[in-house]
Amino acid sequence: MLDSLASDYAVHVLRPQRWVLTELQHLSGAVEDLATLMGGSDRFRREIRRLFVSKLSLDTSMAAMAFPVLGVVYFKRASWGNPPELKWQTVHELGHIWDMRKRLRLSRGLKRTTGSTYGRFVFQLPIPFKYEPGGRWLESRDAPLNALEDWADSVATYVYPGHAESLPPSRSGGPRLISPVRWNYVCEQMQVQLPYPTQWIPYF
Repeated sequence: MLDSLASDYAVHVLRPQRWVLTELQHLSGAVEDLATLMGGSDRFRREIRRLFVSKLSLDTSMAAMAFPVLGVVYFKRASWGNPPELKWQTVHELGHIWDMRKRLRLSRGLKRTTGSTYGRFVFQLPIPFKYEPGGRWLESRDAPLNALEDWADSVATYVYPGHAESLPPSRSGGPRLISPVRWNYVCEQMQVQLPYPTQWIPYF
């Protein structure tokens, strides 16, 4: 499995002894699911390029985080016991990496396409302005922190719409439905173009 991740997708797991087999299986499954919709392993490697994945036992408020050089780092709060959520988190972070490799052109394009804007100053990183998502945002959900999160969230929901829809109502949790304009924008970046879930239309 580790050899396949490295050779097929250029995904390299650091210190694999820290992982249990099922965690590696879910990681591999999420990489394969995203790669399939992107058009296959060749395009995944071209777009994502060489990627390191690591696991730390740090207790932070985040499940995982994407870094330009370090790659994807999972923390203690990652959903290790919830495979569907772990795979959603993984694709979310891979979406960030994809955006970074494109010099943030993907998230900027989503912001422009949806008519999203930045408003008043707020003390937060990496963009210290309140994000106002355009293109219809689900009223029952808190707005994303910025366009980068909007993009990564949209990618993960495009790959796993069933999981996004199944989550119980929560301001910061679910369901994670996205509007048609977001879905269509992500769809344009993929080679496998999925139809918008018609049952979501009444929410937007």
